[in-house]
Amino acid sequence: MSHRDYAKSRSKLSMFGGADADELAPFRTTSLMWMSGISLLIVPMLTLIDVPVGRWLAINRPSKEIASVFELTGYFSHATGVFLILLCILLMAPRRRRYVPRLAVLAMGAGAVSTIAKMFVLRERPSRINLDIATYDKAWHWVFDWSLDQVATFDAGTRAFPSSNMAVAAAFAIGLAAVLPRGRWVFAMMLLGTMLQRMYSGAHFISDVFGGAAFGLIWGYVCFHPKLLGSLFDRMESERRPKRPLFEEKLPRIDEATRVDEAESGEDRIAA
Repeated sequence: MSHRDYAKSRSKLSMFGGADADELAPFRTTSLMWMSGISLLIVPMLTLIDVPVGRWLAINRPSKEIASVFELTGYFSHATGVFLILLCILLMAPRRRRYVPRLAVLAMGAGAVSTIAKMFVLRERPSRINLDIATYDKAWHWVFDWSLDQVATFDAGTRAFPSSNMAVAAAFAIGLAAVLPRGRWVFAMMLLGTMLQRMYSGAHFISDVFGGAAFGLIWGYVCFHPKLLGSLFDRMESERRPKRPLFEEKLPRIDEATRVDEAESGEDRIAA
């Protein structure tokens, strides 16, 4: 089967919308990998500004109202927020129910992948560092535990990279933008709010959130690419596609005998 024939057999995601959606799908999924690679490549450069940015955020605290907004957007990357959003899709968007398994795997898988990566990296969170006297060299204190000797003594305060919340938010936002494209700007704002909330709370440096976004994009690539998990979800979604419209306009059925009677009565009136 050629690539074009296989593409035509795949279900169309609104993320790739348009009449030629299937032909564009592989290119759009590849762009996720490119964005992930760029995010990872700029992490070393962002470590140069980690401490100055963290110090500025610690000094310039947002107002109470803005802080409340950041806290709310933070639920976008929590299990409770993900569950509520998926529940809303199940109850209020019946035509999108078939995409719920993919969205759930996007969120849970991104969190799992970033947590596995977190096991190999020892890096202190900004809240554990005295940012008033710290220099940019402090952000370069990375320890890689390749043998997993310190997994048994897992300390969340020393596992800042990558940000699992940001990974979940990035992968989940990509999935929601694909399923509900009209709300893509809302999901982008929720993603930005999650990033700011993680930095303002002192949980992560800016390089940590970009690293988390990179892992979320990688997992999104896995869940959408037709040669990876994308093919599995495409088959599941095509099987769950409703065979008839959810809302049909019920028109009265007119059988052939009724039509004949109406035609004869019309001829009688003309003759009269």
